[in-house]
Amino acid sequence: MNTMLFWQTLAVFGLSNVDWSYWPFGEGFTGSWILTLSKFVFIGVILAVILGFLRILFGPKGIFRDKEMDLEAEQERERVREAVDILRQRLAKGEISEDEFEHKKWLLEK
Repeated sequence: MNTMLFWQTLAVFGLSNVDWSYWPFGEGFTGSWILTLSKFVFIGVILAVILGFLRILFGPKGIFRDKEMDLEAEQERERVREAVDILRQRLAKGEISEDEFEHKKWLLEK
């Protein structure tokens, strides 16, 4: 970008006279501890907003998420549920002990 165009753009929005050397990152830990803490809070809020936005777009049932990924996850959960049901039936019949049931269930759900 042309340097002159950059400064003209700043002037249009009234930002040409702002001292940008201390906001938001400045020269390190200058000023009071509240100013330093507010810088970290500001950065944290910006990162949280970006991560939340990405989760909405690409997270579970996200707008741009591949639908096959959700389908595969649901099939895997159904497979685990069926296996745990079989274990419950075996426990009810007395084929396995309760400790063995809990251990195998833990292995399946892990």
